[in-house]
Amino acid sequence: MSQVRKILIVDDDTELRSALAEQLSLYDEFSTVVAENATKGVAALKANAPDLVIMDVGLPDMDGREAVKIARKNGYK
Repeated sequence: MSQVRKILIVDDDTELRSALAEQLSLYDEFSTVVAENATKGVAALKANAPDLVIMDVGLPDMDGREAVKIARKNGYK
């Protein structure tokens, strides 16, 4: 049995975020966590320790690149 990989999707576009999560849920090897802004995305990183993050750049509360910098400072690689 393969290991389930956690994927965090951070995007403010509800339809896109939902569509990505839905498509990934079709595969047993993926589980998804979603967040609608960078602040919630960084919190979800700490709480869920995902294997992969899909981060939108143009988020309403901060640039996605800044959120990634914060995540890296907090030890996420």
